[in-house]
Amino acid sequence: MLIDMNKLPFENLKRKPLRTTALLAVVVVLSLALFGGSILATNLNTGMASMERRLGADLMVVPQNTAQKAEALLTDGSPTTFYLTKDVADQISQADGVAQATQQTYISSLAAACCDEKLQIIGYDPATDFVIEPWVAEQFDGTLEDGQMLAGANVNVSADGTIELYGRDWPVVAQLASTGTNLDNSVFINQTTVPAMVEASAKVATQVMPEEYAGKAVSSVLINVAEGYTAETVATNIQNLDASFKDLGFVYPGGITATTRTSLNTLVAYLTLFIAVLWVMGAIVLIAVFSTSANERKREFASLRIMGATRGMLNTIILKESAVIGLTGGVLGVAVASLVIFPFSSLIGRQLQLPYLQAGPLLICGMIVLAVASAVVLSVVGSLLTMWRLGRPEAYLTLREGE
Repeated sequence: MLIDMNKLPFENLKRKPLRTTALLAVVVVLSLALFGGSILATNLNTGMASMERRLGADLMVVPQNTAQKAEALLTDGSPTTFYLTKDVADQISQADGVAQATQQTYISSLAAACCDEKLQIIGYDPATDFVIEPWVAEQFDGTLEDGQMLAGANVNVSADGTIELYGRDWPVVAQLASTGTNLDNSVFINQTTVPAMVEASAKVATQVMPEEYAGKAVSSVLINVAEGYTAETVATNIQNLDASFKDLGFVYPGGITATTRTSLNTLVAYLTLFIAVLWVMGAIVLIAVFSTSANERKREFASLRIMGATRGMLNTIILKESAVIGLTGGVLGVAVASLVIFPFSSLIGRQLQLPYLQAGPLLICGMIVLAVASAVVLSVVGSLLTMWRLGRPEAYLTLREGE
C-alpha cells in the first residue's frame, strides 16, 4: 500500500480529532486576541489623532458655569444648549493675544427621525472658522446656504437628502467623513440659520432659547493664541476686559486631548500586556501538546522510518501539520474577531468613551496577514521540539520504546 506523503499530514489531523481541536482552539484564541487587540489599539489611536485635529483650538470661552458641559460636548458628545450674547463674544475676540477667533452656537435637538438619540446642532461661521471648515472642505467645497445642513458621518440622512428636525425637513448638502468623535453625531448649520431653527423648535416643543436671543446667541468662542502667548495668559486677558467676564468658563482643548491621550495610552498598555501574557501561555500550551503527542506517535514515525521515510520527510509531515493548524486557527480567529469588532464598531466606541475611528482597509489587511502569519509561526515553533525529539533515536530504538 502506497502512502501519499502529501496527504498524510491531513489524514493524521483527521485521525486525532481531539488533539487537533485542542490545538486549533488555542491558536484561534491567540489569533483572535492579537488581531482584535491590534484593531482596537489602532482604531483608538486613529480616533485620538482625529480628535486632536478636530479640536484645533487653544482656548474655548463659554458662559458661566458651563465649562463642564462644554467639555462633555467635546468628549462624550452629550447634546446641550447654552449661550452668551454676540456682543460679549465680539469683545472676547478682541482680547490681547488672540490670533484667531470664531464663534459657535450649540443647540440640543429633540430625538430626530433620523436617529435613535438626540442630535447636537452646531451653528458656525464658515468665514472665520478654523476648526470645522478644514474638515468640511474635504467633502464639501460649496457655500453652506441659509437653511442647509452638513451631516456628521453617523447621522442617517433620508433618501430625499433631508433630515427632519422640529417637524421640518432640512436639506443636507453633504455628509462628512467619520472622525471617531462626537462630531459624527452632529449636524452643522451657518449662524444665520440659527434663528430659523429656534423658530421651528417653538412650533413643536419648548423653544430652545428665548426668541430675542435667537439672532445673537453664541455658545462658545474658539481661540488660537498669538505667538508668545499661552492659553492661560489669554484667558486672564479676557477676564481683565470687563468685571463681568470674571465668571466666564474656560476650556483648554489641549488639556482635554492630553488627558484623553493618557487614558488611551493606559488602556493600550494593559491591552498589550494582556495579549503578550496570553501568547506566552499559548506558546507553552502548544509546546506541551506537541511534546505529549511526540511520545504518542513514536511507533507511527518509527514505522514510517522502517518503510523508508527519511528524517527530513518526518520533519516535513510535522511542519505541515503545525502549519495547517496555524493557518486554519489564524483564519478562524481573525474571522471571529471581525464578526465582533466591525459590525459593532460604533457601540465599542460609545462603551469605551474614547475617540474611536475605524482604520483603513490597507492597514486592516496588513493586520490580518500579521495575525495569521504569527499563528502559523507560533504553531511551527511549537512543533520544533517534537521534531528534535523524534530525530534523535534510530528507527528501531524508537519502535522498541513504543512497544
